[in-house]
Amino acid sequence: LPSQYDIWLDHRLGTGEDPTWLAKHGLHPATTFCRLLGVELLRLRNTAVPDQVLHQRVVQAVGFSIVMDGEVATRDALQTLADAADGPGQSPNGAFGNLFAQLDQLHQDDRAFEPFRRFLRDCILVNWPIAAGEMILGEVQPQRRLHSLYTAARQLATTEALLEPFLVEAGALTADDPRFADRKVFDAQAHADLLAEIPTLVSRATLQREIGASRAEVEALVAVGILVPKLQNEIVRLRWSIAQAQSVLGNVLAKAVPIAGAEPGWESFLAAKKRTSHPLGALLDAARSGAITLGRVEGSGFSGLRLRREEVTGLDLGSPQDEAAKLIPAMAFGISVEIKDKGRFKALAVGGHTPATRKRHERTGVENLYMSTDDIAAFHRRFVTISTLAAESGRTIPEVRAALKRAGVSAFAPGGQDFGRIFLRKDAEWALSRKS
Repeated sequence: LPSQYDIWLDHRLGTGEDPTWLAKHGLHPATTFCRLLGVELLRLRNTAVPDQVLHQRVVQAVGFSIVMDGEVATRDALQTLADAADGPGQSPNGAFGNLFAQLDQLHQDDRAFEPFRRFLRDCILVNWPIAAGEMILGEVQPQRRLHSLYTAARQLATTEALLEPFLVEAGALTADDPRFADRKVFDAQAHADLLAEIPTLVSRATLQREIGASRAEVEALVAVGILVPKLQNEIVRLRWSIAQAQSVLGNVLAKAVPIAGAEPGWESFLAAKKRTSHPLGALLDAARSGAITLGRVEGSGFSGLRLRREEVTGLDLGSPQDEAAKLIPAMAFGISVEIKDKGRFKALAVGGHTPATRKRHERTGVENLYMSTDDIAAFHRRFVTISTLAAESGRTIPEVRAALKRAGVSAFAPGGQDFGRIFLRKDAEWALSRKS
């Protein structure tokens, strides 16, 4: 019996008409692409067709059955081939076999094949960490789009085991990604600053030495959020930024007047904190604002800072209500609605898709994102997640997931950005209202 491919080809040859999207492509590149794609899909299915003539008909039919449905189906089939190439060191050449080889070499100068080369090139660029200057299917890449854990570790001359916790905490990778290091890919441009900073990070002992602080003083500064490690994972030793510490403490040190080391009437920050029970952060704020005098033993760092004892004793800090207590960190809210990759919710807010409140830390000066009651309400008015929709509708999570899939509702991803599994509320509610 003739296949769909046979019928299509016969009709196009006989009438010149083509009801499929292949009508805008030349017959030679279209039939060649169908055949090459069919060969690779048949390989993936591990289906053997010993008869050569029959094999030719089968691969043509298999490829055409995908391509006839249009660009989306074609790109999905290429993605299936990419996903299957999950072994260590799997290159695009190995993943796409003869399809890659022929589009790259045999038909490299034939412009009629360019649309099909573009499909394959696009698939490669969203799955493999192609370096700037590397040629892919006849096109030199102007910049690196993706890094992998493997390529980033090589660039930084570090190990994958040391680098991965930084990338997981930044939301570039997920902790449970089972793929090999060369296929754990992430946006190279979005995380360029992080990769540039990692080689500059130091141990806490080095940080203490550089800012002239004792271990107890650093621990106290960390406890109140004045010094913040670039990575919360304590297994990683080199996770402290000297530049951040110097920036945070610089404006405090600038307020200090030189004093002699044995000059009476002065005490250290920790001694003042212990004696009066004033919070360390409040003492720093008072010194920075000029409410109390700050001295510094010449040639010393943070450990050499001194406060006038009598001024500390008379310091009235009051108990103003902390407006920040009404806010919750944006990252924490994201986690509460199942957006667990730390960078995704921040990217959603920074991109202007949902409101968030920007607030600078009073002591560090670092600006962070928070969610107010109004911000949270606005998010829920526009978006839902699988878990929030299940809670609202009374349906189970599998039922909600199936309804969204059945209705063809995709996650919110403008411009291909990945914000996790969040959906526009109007689309999701429409999907649940449809009859099966």
